[in-house]
Amino acid sequence: MATVARVKFMWLSEFPKLIGKWHRELNPIKSSWQLEGLVVDNCPSFINAIQSKLMLVLEKMTSLHVRVCESLEEIFNLEGLEPMESTRVLPQLQDLGLVNLPKLRQLWNKDLQGTMCFSSLSSLTLYNCSNLSYAFTPSMARCLANLQEIEIKECGQMEEVIAEEEGQVSVVEKITFLRLCMTKLECLPNLTSFLSGKNHTLDCPRLTELTIDHCPKMRSLAWHSWMETDHGTPSLFTPQVQFSRLDSIVLSHMDNLSKIWSCCPQGTFTFKCLRKVEARNCKNLEILFPHWVATSLTQLEELQVESCGLEEIVSSASGDDSLHSIAAQFLFPELTSLVLHDMPQLRNFYPDLLTLNWPFLKELQVTHCDKLNMLSFLASMNKWARRDSQHDLSDEHFSVEKDIPILERLLLVDKDIQMIKSENFSNDTGKREALTLACFHDERTIFPSRFLLQRFHNLKSLEVFCSSFQDVFLDEGLVDEGKHLALENLRELKLSKLHNLKRVWREDYLIKKILQSIDKFEVWDCPGLTTLFPAVTFFQNLTELVVKNSSGLVHLGTALAIANLMNLTDMTIIG
Repeated sequence: MATVARVKFMWLSEFPKLIGKWHRELNPIKSSWQLEGLVVDNCPSFINAIQSKLMLVLEKMTSLHVRVCESLEEIFNLEGLEPMESTRVLPQLQDLGLVNLPKLRQLWNKDLQGTMCFSSLSSLTLYNCSNLSYAFTPSMARCLANLQEIEIKECGQMEEVIAEEEGQVSVVEKITFLRLCMTKLECLPNLTSFLSGKNHTLDCPRLTELTIDHCPKMRSLAWHSWMETDHGTPSLFTPQVQFSRLDSIVLSHMDNLSKIWSCCPQGTFTFKCLRKVEARNCKNLEILFPHWVATSLTQLEELQVESCGLEEIVSSASGDDSLHSIAAQFLFPELTSLVLHDMPQLRNFYPDLLTLNWPFLKELQVTHCDKLNMLSFLASMNKWARRDSQHDLSDEHFSVEKDIPILERLLLVDKDIQMIKSENFSNDTGKREALTLACFHDERTIFPSRFLLQRFHNLKSLEVFCSSFQDVFLDEGLVDEGKHLALENLRELKLSKLHNLKRVWREDYLIKKILQSIDKFEVWDCPGLTTLFPAVTFFQNLTELVVKNSSGLVHLGTALAIANLMNLTDMTIIG
């Protein structure tokens, strides 16, 4: 026992004799324990992990992980502790991780109210604890005031993170996590709220990162509060839950979520520090930003919305206040990245939009949004009419270089190119160095090589993805009467999600001039491609090659082709 007491880090499974004595014969009071890290693992007979007397001597322990204990029902057995003793239980414990505990019902078996237990705990992780219906109660939460990170995943029966205690007195009480900065809730099929009970509010003044993923039943962070607002329609955020410094929100696969914010302004309830918002696969989401929220997000930099049932991103302002149109011009003034994908019902970004000024915008992607064309959207940003049944862009002189000069990479889908060809767009894209071509879904579509030749003379980076092309770079349009070769400055080429792609290169001198400048080549998800390089390769400057998830690939190329890759220094091939 003296030897074990001197150990600083221990996996209990490595001490089989100690496992049998852990709860009965072990008398830790007689020992001076130096343990700083403990992993209780593969102990199928344990009902609890740590007995009360042992906790009193683990004064130096900072990390406790409990894993794969099939019968474990609780972590800490606090029975038998005197009130004075409980105030010095695990005074330095900072990290608590609980993994694969199928019968776990509770973290501890005694009310912590009035004690200072676990006052140093900063990180709590719960993973695959399928019988746990909640993490802690309000009284327990008060003893965890220094928590900085909460991560809960795959706990199938969890309904709330903080559950209301039985016999709770009807007095409104604030629960405060002063230092909590990150919360992740993932794959919790029965989670309905973070906080239950109408008599409690939650304040996390330092919370910056919130992720909720695959929680299909969750509609509101405070379950009872939504019944008194928005005529019974719940919203995720309510005044009962205050996250005043929230920097990042990621919401994904929340099938029951209809609103993130209430439609009506509610006092000092603001999100002025938000810099990143992501919403993915929230099919019942009716609206992303009410007008009052959108106009307050003056620090927003990244907005990504995918596969949601939205018709608009920002809702119309209520009333006829002239200030609304002025405020709309300053929506998201710090925005650098906007990604909208797979929203067939999306008609508008903001129906009251007259102009938008996004001077820092570097990334704009609008794909699989059939009712919102990207170039039309750009036009609406820059005082041109939106394309609809009565208007098109032919009456306006749209200049890609002049009017969207900040974008680091221009993304064009099939419809965009057809619009550019048929309407009054100036031929001024020659300075563009990075281009993405996407969403050419018609199987008869030919790779637009002549379009590249005419408009992108200085292209250095090209990505082609999510299209039905069978061939790339096979068109004679790559050369203009033998005088000017398109893509001769190309340095980076990425091909991804081209499921019909069978060939990439022609075997002639024209392709040789293109290949010799490329130094990075990536191929992702191209299952029909059997050969990567032409028979005689001219990739003499290629330094990096990445091939992933292209199951049809038989070989990279001939032995001679591979032998000519003399400058290749980094190669990744997966799947």
